[in-house]
Amino acid sequence: MQAHRYTLPQPRWFRWGLVGLVLGGLGLLLAQPLTPEGRFALSMIPHHAQAVELARILAPRAADQNLRYFAQDVARTQAAQIAQMRRWLPWWRQLTIGFERPSPQAAAAMGMASEQEIAELLALQGREAEIRFLQLMIRHHQGALPMIEQGLAEVQSPGLPRRLIEAMGRSQAGEIQTMKRWLLERGGAVLPFDPTAMPTHNH
Repeated sequence: MQAHRYTLPQPRWFRWGLVGLVLGGLGLLLAQPLTPEGRFALSMIPHHAQAVELARILAPRAADQNLRYFAQDVARTQAAQIAQMRRWLPWWRQLTIGFERPSPQAAAAMGMASEQEIAELLALQGREAEIRFLQLMIRHHQGALPMIEQGLAEVQSPGLPRRLIEAMGRSQAGEIQTMKRWLLERGGAVLPFDPTAMPTHNH
C-alpha cells in the first residue's frame, strides 16, 4: 500500500503574501512609462472601437448602398488599425484593452457617442438611422483630429507608427467632408462640438 504523503498546510499569511507579491509586481509593470506610440494607442484604441461599433450598427440598417459600403469600410479599416496599434503596447498593457475606457466626460470631449445615443441609433432604420449615424460619426471623427495632432507631435521618429497616424488624419478629415455632404443631402444638421475642449491623454 502506498504511503500517504502528508504536507503541512501553508499559513494564511503566506498565501496572502504571495498574492501581494504578484499584485505588487503587476502594479510595477503597469506603472512603467509608455512610449509615445503606446500613449497614443491607449487613447485611440477605445475611440476606434466605438467607430467600429457605430459602423456595424448602421450597416444592416442603411437604405443607401453607398453609405452601407462606407460603414463597412470604416469598420474594417479601424478594426485593422486597432490591431496595428495593439502592437505598440507592451504585453501587460495589452491585457488591459477593453477595460481602460474613458469616463463619460472624457468620451464626450473626444466626440464619442453616449450610451443613450447608441441606443437611439439601434432603434432607428433606413433614412433616420443614416442621419443619426452621420451626425454621430462626424462628431466622432472631429474628436479624433486633435488626438491625431497630439500623437504626431509626440511620435517624432519616422516609421510605421507615424505613417499610420498621418494616414488616420488624412482619411478622417476627408471622411468628415464626405459625411457632411451626405448629411446635408438628407436634411440633417451637424451636431455641435468643440474639439478644443478635448483633454490631453495622460497614461
